[in-house]
Amino acid sequence: MPPPPRLIDVSVTLRNGLPEWAGRRILDISTRSATPDERSNVSNVVITTHTGTHVDAPRHFIHGGPTLDEIPLERWVGPCYVADLRTAQLRIEPDDLEAAGIPQQTERLVLKTRNSELWRTHPDAFFEDFVALSPAAADWIVAHDIRLVAIDYLSVGPFGDDIVAVHRTLLGAGVLAVEGLDLSEVESGHYELLCFPLKLAVDGAPARVALRGPLS
Repeated sequence: MPPPPRLIDVSVTLRNGLPEWAGRRILDISTRSATPDERSNVSNVVITTHTGTHVDAPRHFIHGGPTLDEIPLERWVGPCYVADLRTAQLRIEPDDLEAAGIPQQTERLVLKTRNSELWRTHPDAFFEDFVALSPAAADWIVAHDIRLVAIDYLSVGPFGDDIVAVHRTLLGAGVLAVEGLDLSEVESGHYELLCFPLKLAVDGAPARVALRGPLS
C-alpha cells in the first residue's frame, strides 16, 4: 500500500522580527504572565489582519464587499494546482501563466515563485521587489474562472501603484487571495489546499495553511 499523501505546512511562523510590510509595525508579541514566577504563560499579540500567512476577503479593497465571516469555509479548502513560476521576473505576466501548464478548470491556483527563498535567506527583512501578479495576469486569472489564488509573499499584487489594480480585479470578481506562503518544500502539481483563516467579520485574517500531496 502506498504511503498517504504528505501534509506540508506552508505557513510562516508568527514571531517578532517577521518581515513586515514596508517597515510598518504590524505585529507585536509580548509577555503577559510567565512561569515559574506566575501561574501560567500567557502572551499578548497585537496584529493586523494582513500579517504573515493570511487571506484577503473582498472587503480588503472593495467598498461594501463581503467580509471574511461571510465566505463559506469550503471556498478555502479543496483541490488546487501548484504552478512553478520560479523563472518569472518581478511581474508574472499572462505568458508566464500560459507556460506554467495550469490545467483547465483549476479553481484554486497556488503560485510558487523565487519569493519562497526569501523566507530562508532573509527571514527578518522586507523586500519591495518581490515577484507578484501584473494587472494583466490578474485579468487572466479572472478570465479563466479561477476562484482562489495564493502566492509565496505578502501580496498577490506588486509593491507600488499596481497593487491596487491587481487586488481590485481579483477581489472585485470574487477571487479570494491567500498570501504569505512558504512553498520552498513544495513541487508543482496537484494538491489539496487546507486553509483555515480566523473567522473575523473584517477584511482578512491570519491563517494556518497546509497542502496535502502531491496527488495523482
